[in-house]
Formats: sequence, structure tokens, C-alpha cells
Amino acid sequence: MLKSHEKFHSANGKRTILVVDDEMINRELLRNVLEGEYEVLTAENGQQGLRTVQEHNDTLSLVLLDLMMPVMSGTEMLRCMKENADTAQIPVIVLTSDQTAEVESLNLGAIDFIPKPYPQAGVILARIRRTIELSEDRDIIRSTERDPLTGLYNREYFYRYAEQFDQFHKEMDMDAIVVDIFHFHLINERFGTAYGDSILRQVGEKAREVVQASGGIVCRREADTFLVYCPHRTDYEEILLNASIALGEGQGKENRVRLRMGVYSNVDKSIDIERRFDRAKAAADTVRASVTKTIAIYDNALHEKELYEEQLVEDFHRAIREEQFQVYYQPKFDVRPEIPELSSAEALIRWLHPQLGMISPGVFIPLFEENGLIQELDTYVWEHAAAQIQDWKRRFRFVVPVSVNVSRIDMYDPNLIDTLQRILREHELTPGEFLLEITESAYTQDSAQIIQTVHRLRDLGFQIEMDDFGTGYSSLNMISTLPIDALKLDMQFIRNAFSQRKDTRMLEVIIDIADYLSVPVIAEGVETEEQLTALKAMGCDIVQGYYFSKPIPAAKYEHFVVERMRRDSAIRESGPALRRRAAKNRAKQDMAIGGIAHALSSGFESIYYVDISNDHYVEFSSQGQYNDLQIQRSGSDFFTDTQNNIPRVVFAEDQARVSLSLQKETLLAQLMGNQPFTMTYRLVINGRPLYYHLKAIRTAVRDHHIVIGVSNVDAEMRRQKESITYSSIAQALANDYFSIYYVDTNTDRFVEYSSHEDFQDLSIEKGGEDFFARVRADALRMIYPEDQEMVMTALKKETLMATLEANGIFTLTYRLILDGKPTYVHMKASRMADKDDPHIVIGVSSIDAQIRREQEQERELAQARELANRDPLTGVKSKHAFVEAEAQWNEKLRENKADPFAVAYCDLNGLKQVNDTMGHNAGDLFIQRACSIICNIFKHSPVYRVGGDEFVAILSGQDYQHRETLLNAFADMNREHSQSQEVIIACGLSSYRPGSDRVFEDVLKRADERMYENKAALKVER
Repeated sequence: MLKSHEKFHSANGKRTILVVDDEMINRELLRNVLEGEYEVLTAENGQQGLRTVQEHNDTLSLVLLDLMMPVMSGTEMLRCMKENADTAQIPVIVLTSDQTAEVESLNLGAIDFIPKPYPQAGVILARIRRTIELSEDRDIIRSTERDPLTGLYNREYFYRYAEQFDQFHKEMDMDAIVVDIFHFHLINERFGTAYGDSILRQVGEKAREVVQASGGIVCRREADTFLVYCPHRTDYEEILLNASIALGEGQGKENRVRLRMGVYSNVDKSIDIERRFDRAKAAADTVRASVTKTIAIYDNALHEKELYEEQLVEDFHRAIREEQFQVYYQPKFDVRPEIPELSSAEALIRWLHPQLGMISPGVFIPLFEENGLIQELDTYVWEHAAAQIQDWKRRFRFVVPVSVNVSRIDMYDPNLIDTLQRILREHELTPGEFLLEITESAYTQDSAQIIQTVHRLRDLGFQIEMDDFGTGYSSLNMISTLPIDALKLDMQFIRNAFSQRKDTRMLEVIIDIADYLSVPVIAEGVETEEQLTALKAMGCDIVQGYYFSKPIPAAKYEHFVVERMRRDSAIRESGPALRRRAAKNRAKQDMAIGGIAHALSSGFESIYYVDISNDHYVEFSSQGQYNDLQIQRSGSDFFTDTQNNIPRVVFAEDQARVSLSLQKETLLAQLMGNQPFTMTYRLVINGRPLYYHLKAIRTAVRDHHIVIGVSNVDAEMRRQKESITYSSIAQALANDYFSIYYVDTNTDRFVEYSSHEDFQDLSIEKGGEDFFARVRADALRMIYPEDQEMVMTALKKETLMATLEANGIFTLTYRLILDGKPTYVHMKASRMADKDDPHIVIGVSSIDAQIRREQEQERELAQARELANRDPLTGVKSKHAFVEAEAQWNEKLRENKADPFAVAYCDLNGLKQVNDTMGHNAGDLFIQRACSIICNIFKHSPVYRVGGDEFVAILSGQDYQHRETLLNAFADMNREHSQSQEVIIACGLSSYRPGSDRVFEDVLKRADERMYENKAALKVER
């Protein structure tokens, strides 16, 4: 049986051997020996043999070659074979009686020889079998040890050969070098992968040529990263220069390829090979953001950082045993009462190292996440926090809940629930006393498994707080769809909202939605009275931050617990009056604001959230995905902007009516008494008038806001534009309508025609007087409660008749209660064909199946679009979405319809260093933190992740107007972070130049160039 790696080389499964000999008797003799096991080809001289080799090079297993032949000798044929890459790997056994020729043949590349006269057949077959087996094993090893693109060693074999080299050159000083290409992914994206592959091959070949003479070896580790192991040298610039020669030649593309190098010189051979190159990689990452410096040497500073992190990892278990880790508590205050009161606390970890002093959690937590120690640390915190709660309960007979952090890694632990239940059981706690904080990003990665775990925890009584909301791409829809008991706004989110721009509108929207869904909101990082006052006015429930207290040891935190006990005791002693007042305040605060949340679920294409006290507004757009509205833009004067847009976008015949209706005084007058205002009109889209429906409502609790929703109803209006005539009643009854009403609008008398027995339980009159009054009275019995107000308003006679006068048709979709279930129905009213006829015809049809099917299709379509257009790690728009956006902007530019815009190009500093020193999990967190910063700065603009560590934001509207301020925000942030090992982001910004910029890429290139300039400046500053 064949070995697993062997292949058939001919139709009959035999390997093929070529015999080249000018003596026919020798050819036939060898054929007789071989043909039982092999397929045999023959040639009479070297020239003929070489031609046969070239024709069968992919199937030949061996060549048996005589040396002394006419036309072309065997020696010359062997030399030609070895000079040709296609034939060089075919093994050759020389047939000769000249022993002096054996050495020359072996030097030319022959593997073995068989003497003449030939030995026994068994000897010949044994040598041939052994030669073929060795050759095939060599080919298999070669195929696995080489990178298929560049032909260089792959990483695993490279490390083995480097170790082997050290064994035989113990005293030789060696260098470990890492070479990679700046922004290689952009080369692939802009010029194509074929061009990128050619660059990789050239870099690899040039690097190999430079070090080959000194005995060095090269490998392609991954992507655009190359490793070089060579005897110590100092001409690193020469290596880099030679590796850069001729890049992009003949491609017709702008050559912007730049290389960088990290060197670990005179390596310490006592550490393993892989770690040597980790040090070289750490050095290379230090010049990642530099435009001028391209070579870095691993030095003492990098070595000390590595040693520092190693020491932290090595000291971890000792720190656990000796309880060097201390649990601090930061109080959370309920700010709904007039005097804020302690509601809970968050348990936070601190490390008081006996030699290194207090170590920041920002240093050791990512390190322990990378090294798999975070679960043990989390369990340590849970145990100590539970023991502390138990102690307070025992001493005070009173407890304030404490929340603990549960990392994403913990959520994958199959024993998580058992561990938490054990801790509660051992410390005699209830789930309500031990709250769990799970970071928002955990819900967006492998969300199905994590959400399932969260559901199980909540079923057991645990309360879940979504931590760090606002750090990643926080969809407003997450609040209503994910299993949480409280929403915790990230401190950076709060700081950005109260920065110099003081743009808190996004905070207001989130708090309003959470309020409507009865999800308490916790704001962390609150530091000033101004922030506290504003958040309280917005409806924020709980506040945590330095304004009340920084994280403090348990002994100091006890003072807050004692004060809460005293206050509760005072309330109990003050009697029922105070309790009634407190209950009244809580009831008032629990009133839901329905505006935004209702709009989010009502199928509107655009939502405008308007503050009528100052006319500021935020626009949400679904972009066809009604279940996940995202911020599109905002402005400072809604009514002025609207009036300016009406002549541009509204159909000419409807402009006067729309303009009058959307004047501020008129609209507010129509919304008096919390009644909604609705209007159908036409917008001109791509030159065609399309019907749209507008609905405006005033928020129920905070009367300084209104919500305006706009939906596309054109298809529905087109289907129904033909008037109903009296003769169509019979046809309607035979088709969709289960009820038809024939109404005399002069007398309000009516006749009902009904075709379905299923609807008799509605108890609708068959005919009678005062149609509009009766229908509105019946609505309270038949119509789904949430739709009653809408139907009652729409079926006022004056409203319906005004709509018929303006549009010629009236339509309304709502829900009836049938068999105890809400069922979608559609009402359509129109005048008779004769305009002088006072009668109207109203039909009601069931569209429940259609609506349900469309809703399901919309959900599936939204999910598919979301997957395609969202980056799975950060949640921002993906590279795919960026390509679509670029095409849309190019279309606007071609048609001269582009509004002013700018492009911001952002690049993260240090990602590769994080990946290489802390691992890819830490790298992912690094990217997410940076993305959060970018999104918070460009909060009104779409942000795209266009590469591993690169983001693009397209600025328009308010962000465009304040673009220089936003760019300065990056500079301020970078200066602040440069001293704290936080994320540094280089940013370049360029505005569209009408007349000179022909395509979107012109603006993008300038932004990219300015980003590189910013990188250089950041390097100088550091």
C-alpha cells in the first residue's frame, strides 16, 4: 500500500523512470529489470533525454543517466537539468564505469550512481526505491517548509533552521531582524492583491540576496512581515535599502511602498528563537508612526518594559496568595430624590505591589487578559467582595448591593454560573445583593452564546448592568433587544458630552429611550456639579464618579453605608407623609416618554428629535433598515433648516401647505393637548414626486421636545390612487375587504357591507346614523390600545374630509383585536367617481399576513445588511460599507450635488506592539478603545474601519462646520494619553475642494498624507 504522501504518476499507478543511454542493449536490460514496478521511458542521447525530461517533468520520478553519449553527453544534460527550475528537483542516478566521473556528477547534482557492468537486479531496484522515496520525502518537506508566495522558509521551519545554525556556530554573534511594510493593506486595496503579491516577492527575494552571502536565512512570518537571522552586522540601512530596490517597477502605479525594520542585535542565545524575534518586532513597532525613522534597535528601555511585564506575570500568583490585590469600592448614588442617596457600589481592583508600589489596573488587567490570568483575578475580586458584603450584613444588619465586573472571557467559562452560585451560597448572599457588570462589547462578539448565559443568570435572580455603553458602536436598538437590568454610560462618553462643545443631545436621547423601556441609567465618571445637574435634568437615575467619591478601601466606604442606614431610619421615623411624597416622586419619575421609542419601532425612514426651547435637533435615519435607526446628522435651527429645504425637496403643488404646517407656531398649535399631527405630501426624489407621510408628537413628560417621523408611503398611495366607485363594492367584497362602508357625508348616514363571518364578533352596526361618532365609539372596543389614539384622531370627520380634499384618497393602517390577538388591517376611503356625489366609500381589509411577512423580511434583510456593513470587532461601518459610500460620493460629485464635506483619516499607534507583546485579544481591545474615541469625537459622522488599525470618518453638517475643533480634540487627547500609555491616534483631515477635486479619492489621499504628517509630529513630541 502507498504511504499517505505518495502519488500515482501514470495511468496505471506506476511511477515513471527515464533511462538515457546510447546503448540499446543497456536500455532494454534496464527496461526488463524495471517494468514490473515502473513505467519506463527511454532516450538514446542527452539531447533527446533532455527533451523527454522537459515534456514529462511533472510526472518523472527518476532519471537513470549514462555519461558517455553522442550529440549531448550525460554530464551536459545533467547540468542543463539542474539549471532549469522546472527540472532541477528530479532525482538523477548516474550510470557509469568511470569512477573519476562520479565526483563531478555528484557535484553537479546527481543523487547516486550505479556502476557498469550493472549489479544484480535486486540491488538496482533497492537503490531506485530508496532514491525515489528520499526524493519524494524531500519534496514534501520542501512544500511544507516554504511560503508558497515567496518561496522563503515559513516561520516554523525558519525557527528550526535557526536553532540548527546556532548548534554549529555557538560562538558566532547573531542578529534577529524583523522587516515589514508600512500600510501594506492599503496597497492591496488600492492597487489589487496581484500588485501586492509582486511586492512581497520582491521584498523577500531582495532580503534573501542581501544576507545570503553571510550565511543568513529569511522567512515570511505572516502577511507583510519578514524575519532575517544572520551573523551580526551593522549595515542595517543597506539591508533595508536593498530590500526596497525596484519595488513597483513596471506597474504604472505611484510607488509609496515604505519598509521599516526592528533589530535585536547580538542576540542572547539563552532565550528561545521566537522570543528573540518578539524583541525585534517590539523595536520595529516603535517606528511605526514615524515618517523619517525606519530602523529601531531593541534597547534597554524596551528590555525594561519586557522585564516589567514579565515580573508582573511572575508575581501574580504570589500576589493572590499574599492578598496584595485590594478591592476598592466606588459608591453609586441615586440622584432622583432631592438629596442623592447611596444605591450601590462597584468593586474595583487595585494592586499594591511590595516593591513596585501601586500599579494601575490599566497596566495589569490587559496583561492578565492576554496571559489567561484574568479569570483567576476576577474570581478573587468576587470572593473578597462577597465576603465584605457578608461582613457588613453581619455587623450592620443592613446591606447596599455591590456590583462586580464579569469579563468577556468569564462569560465563556462553562462553570461561571456554578462559581457565582457557590460564592453566594458560601457567603449567605442573595443575587440582588451581588450585581454583575458585563461590558457592552461582550454582547457584540459571539453574542448568541453570551446572551444565552445572561438569560440564565437573570433567571436565577442576578441583575445585569451593561457596562461601558458608548465605548464601542452602541446601537440604540441594543437597549431594547439585549437582556439587561441597567445601562451604564462609559465615563469617556460622559466626558466627551460635557467637553468644550457641551453637546449632550445624544445623552438625552439614550436616557429617554432607556426611560421608556424602564431601564435605569447609570452615568460613571461624573466629576462636576454641572454634570450632575444636567444629567439629573435629563432623567439619569444613578451617578458614579469623583463628584461623590473616588474608589476607596472598604473601611472608608463604610461611612457611606452608615450614612445611608441613618437616612433610611429617619425616613421610617418621619411617618407616612414623607413616604407618600417619596412614592409620588418615584411615580412621577417612572412615567415613560414614548416619543422616541415609539418612533424607533414604527417603520419611519427618518426621525427628528427637536428641542423646541432652542430649536436644536438630531436626525436619525434608518437607511432602509427600520429596526435600527442611526444618527445621521444634527443642527441648531430645525425650523429654519426645514423651511430652507422645502423649495428644494417638496413637490411644487405641496410646498405652500407643507411650509405653513411646519412653521414652528403652527406646528406647536396643532400639537396642543398632546394630540399628534399627521400630513401626507410629496417629495421630489430623482426627479419623481413620491408620497411621504409625516407624523409629529410631543413627548409626554419632557414638554420641551417633539418627535417628527417621516415614512415613505408612495407604493401604497400608488396602489390606491384609483377612486372607489359604488360598483366596486361587490368586487371588493369578493376579494380583500371584509367590510365596506357607504357613507353620506351630508347626513353621516351609512350602510355596512360585510363578507366574512369571522368578523361578526366585532358587533359593528349594519347601518345607521352618525357614522363618524359610532365608528369612533366602536374604536375603543375593537382597536388595539396602542393604536386607539391614532385612529380616533384620523377618523374625525374634518380630518378625513380634509385629507380627501387634498389627496383624493385617505388610508390608514392599524390593528384590531381578533381572537384576543392584534391583527393588522388597512382602511381606505375615497369619493365616488362623481365629484358632486356626497358619498364616500370606506373599505377595511386584513393585511396581517402581509405585514407579518414584510416585517420578517425586513428583519432578515436588516440582519444581512448589518453583517455586510458592520465591522464585527468594533461595530462601526465596514470596509464594504466604505466602498459603497465612496461610490455614492463619486456619484454626487459627478452630478455636482455634493454638499460640503471633509474626510478624516485615523491610524492607531502601537497595535502591532500590543498584538506581539500582549496577544491579539489585547490588540482587539486596543482597537475597540481607539474606535470608541474616534466615534465620540466624530459623533455626528459615519466612521468606517478600512484596515486593521485604520479608520476613516466622512464629515458633513455640524461635524464639518466644527472640523478644526474636532481635529484639535485629537491633539488634546494625544497629549493627555502620551503620559499614560493610552491609545495614541494620528489623524489627518482634508476638506473637499470644489472645482479641483474630481473624485472622492482626491480628498482621501490628502487626508492620508496629512495623517502621515501628524504621525511624524507625534513622534517628535514623544
